[in-house]
Amino acid sequence: MLGFKNKTPQERIRIADKKIQRLRSKRSNLSQFYDSDKFWQINQEIHRNKVEIEIAKAEMKQPVKKTTNVTTQVTLNKTDKSKSVQFHGHYHNNKKK
Repeated sequence: MLGFKNKTPQERIRIADKKIQRLRSKRSNLSQFYDSDKFWQINQEIHRNKVEIEIAKAEMKQPVKKTTNVTTQVTLNKTDKSKSVQFHGHYHNNKKK
């Protein structure tokens, strides 16, 4: 969401938490009445990082499933009355040529 591409949820939580702490220290040095625009912007950034932490926690509970483009086809043939079964399978990668 905020430049956390290709990071694990644990790394994203650590990065967002560090940013929140840094932003809170900046906010504590500002006056809410004189620097209201900066104060508001810092609050927005803190909110965005908190949302990122919540998203990462949700992903840790149930990770994102990656889909693949592999099609599996299995056929079963039993033509005679014997006890054997013949399996035949194909695995196709659905790449467009």
